[in-house]
Amino acid sequence: MEIDFNPSRVGNSPATQPVAKNRAPASGADSATLDKTSALKAAIGNISLVRPEKVDAARASVADTKFPPDEVLKAIASLIAEKMQ
Repeated sequence: MEIDFNPSRVGNSPATQPVAKNRAPASGADSATLDKTSALKAAIGNISLVRPEKVDAARASVADTKFPPDEVLKAIASLIAEKMQ
């Protein structure tokens, strides 16, 4: 990663409006309602960790004797050979 520092811009920033400080909330004002968390937890619990369409596609690829194509295998072999020199 390369970071270019431009010293001509330091101190030459345009005038901006001051930002007001965030004040601490008054006591009792920091409460939150979390009514929907149980519904969210239930929805997360119902998410399937396995996607059948992806499993079927992977099985089809494994069963295919021409996967990956010969061109891809040759390109990978060439790259490996090039890096080993």
